Amino acid sequence: MLVTVEDLTVGRDLPDPIVVKVTNVNWSPGKRRRAEVSLVDIAGNPLRLVDYEGAEIPINWKETHRYHVSQCTVQIGGGGFNIELAPSKRTQIEPLGPAEECTRLLVIGDTHIGRTEHPGTGEDINPLGAFITAVEYGIDQDVDAVTHVGDIFHETATDLQALLVDRCVFEPLSEADIPFYYLRGNHAAPPGDEILADRDETITFNLNTEGVTVDSTVRLFGINHHTEGNLPWSQLTFPTSVDEPVSILLLHQTLLQLSGRKHDSVDLTRIHQRFDGSFDFVVSGHHHDGTRKTWRGVPVMYTGAAERMSKNKDPTDRVAWLLTVKRGSVFCDRYDIPQA
Repeated sequence: MLVTVEDLTVGRDLPDPIVVKVTNVNWSPGKRRRAEVSLVDIAGNPLRLVDYEGAEIPINWKETHRYHVSQCTVQIGGGGFNIELAPSKRTQIEPLGPAEECTRLLVIGDTHIGRTEHPGTGEDINPLGAFITAVEYGIDQDVDAVTHVGDIFHETATDLQALLVDRCVFEPLSEADIPFYYLRGNHAAPPGDEILADRDETITFNLNTEGVTVDSTVRLFGINHHTEGNLPWSQLTFPTSVDEPVSILLLHQTLLQLSGRKHDSVDLTRIHQRFDGSFDFVVSGHHHDGTRKTWRGVPVMYTGAAERMSKNKDPTDRVAWLLTVKRGSVFCDRYDIPQA
């Protein structure tokens, strides 16, 4: 089992091996030190390794490369780091080669801030806590963007709840320099709209069919909710060309490809006919139970709700999703949002 900085205890050895990526190397800093190596663990937490000359480490540290470290002592950090690894002759370090570059997106759906009871059982629920926990996870994972597929707020959202979203969600994202891309769903509240307007184009961005580039590898397209599935087809246009290798479409609708033909179903075929390219992943909110199918080789999914809101038996809710884009492919991992 690989550990992260959170698992380490000062004054003890690593409990299990740790995989780290080098972000900077300061060679020959003195004090019998061969090098001072700045690192991040698999969760993006910073730490440092002091390569003492006496440890006789036969490693040529390289920036952006990863290493497998075991049998190493943990101590209080220096030089701006809270944690430091102090190797000895028994320490084992295995080079893993250059870290594979990827783009990661946290996808959240249907938080409905303002709801306090489960719509089916009447049990107490905590959408705000789930939203905050999911975003904290995204920040810990050092995602390149957080995306929300609609219904951030419910009609019952209060001024205080909207303010808490601003302070506990948008402020931390701003501090981490992580943009928040969202869709407008079929539920909203004036206090929430005001918060989004205040943050507009600084940390929060309403997605549209022009799309936005993330990390030069992904183009995110979004279509806000339209009642009864009545998308403005005559105005639905996409760029004539897309430079990014991966295109992802986000909606807040009932999809024919997932729910079958219903009075409000949107047919992805009609959308795709207006796009001179190919979507590599399609994500929709609106349905509070997560599900996924493949359509014409393309993964299509409902995210499900971030808090328990589904009325279905054995639902997939209180979840978020981590999309990892690498080598032109999209990989999807489920994050079960823990209860506080």
